[in-house]
Amino acid sequence: MTSSPLDRPEHPFTRATNDWNTEKLYTDLANAKQQFAPHTRKGLTPVEKRHLCGLLCGCSPAEIAVLLSKQIKGVEVDLSKTLYRYIEVLTNRPRNALSNWRDAIDWLEIAGYKKQQKTPSGAILKTTLHHSDSILSVAISPDGQLLATGSHDSTVKVWSLHSGELLQTICGHSTAVLLVAFSPASKTLLTRSRAGTVKVWNLQNGELLKSLAEIHRHEFVAVSPDWQILAIGTTRGTIELQHLNSGQLLQVLTGYRGNDISSIALSPDGKIVAASGFNAASGFCHATVTLWELPEGEVRQTFGSENYVGISPDSQILVCHSNKVIKLWNLPTGELLHSLQTGIRITSAAAIDPDGRYFAIGCFDGTVRIWNFFGELLHALEGHSSPVSAVEIGPGGETIVSGSENGTIKLWKLRI
Repeated sequence: MTSSPLDRPEHPFTRATNDWNTEKLYTDLANAKQQFAPHTRKGLTPVEKRHLCGLLCGCSPAEIAVLLSKQIKGVEVDLSKTLYRYIEVLTNRPRNALSNWRDAIDWLEIAGYKKQQKTPSGAILKTTLHHSDSILSVAISPDGQLLATGSHDSTVKVWSLHSGELLQTICGHSTAVLLVAFSPASKTLLTRSRAGTVKVWNLQNGELLKSLAEIHRHEFVAVSPDWQILAIGTTRGTIELQHLNSGQLLQVLTGYRGNDISSIALSPDGKIVAASGFNAASGFCHATVTLWELPEGEVRQTFGSENYVGISPDSQILVCHSNKVIKLWNLPTGELLHSLQTGIRITSAAAIDPDGRYFAIGCFDGTVRIWNFFGELLHALEGHSSPVSAVEIGPGGETIVSGSENGTIKLWKLRI
């Protein structure tokens, strides 16, 4: 006797059973269905299971309809009357909160129904979170408990780093959020928007504590590791060092050889400020790096062709990158240690392990690539479908967070 397609509810989306705990989902969603509509047939129907598996494979309602030879509108209506409502009940969301099929996947993944997947390099993708627009900034709290994400959608979201649960959404900016930074005690959060507003928030109640001086929209901002200094790369080619809490101007660094400053790093020992950015005289995308020695504020060194700078926790190594090249410099001596030809275009997203063992770089192919300071490629984390626009590494170096231009945030677990 030939089996009916109804006897194989996952067909043609069998990959869902490899990536997700489908049997548990069937049971739990069936219970949610009974809560939503007590008088309906118990259990999920084969059609409901098949539509669910289609979503779990990352298919849109339109793609599900094509693969099942159905009308697109019919599948959309069916999902909105059945599975979307059951998922809301299962994940404790408000009625009719689910309207986008991508949210269904994210909510179920956050709820723990997706199997932990190992990448080819051995890293585990723990969970995927979501904003409605591209991710521009990410930060992990020093105590390793919280994750903050800033987006082009003008919101800041604060999540539990361990569970992926959304704890609060800060809507205090009217434009894209370019910077998020936790205080050393993990109690407050600094944010900076594209419009130039810099604000500090109380994370316990989400209240605005203070608004700092307005920054020009084209000026770059960085915070020192001890949260004492706010560094502003001005449109005049100078760097202003302000006391973060009082706003007092402490020092103005001059002698930058470029034009727009697009990246600033302050060494943890407080002795070096590094800045990079475009040099219009040399042509677009040709960048220069300038190093200042503190407290004198004198220029120590200038070199070219980089548009990101970061300093290792021991203040010994400067990491720079541009286009397809990463360079590692010895800060005390100015010696070039390694020049790495990556073969892949690099975005401006980068982060250094707080323990100084490795650094991570975002790439246009959607990967996060991880090197040690000897110039060895350790991992290539594959999972994003669009360029990686933000990267951060948590305390202990075992958690990496990456955000992409399509609004997804991925939490990775790895061992170096």
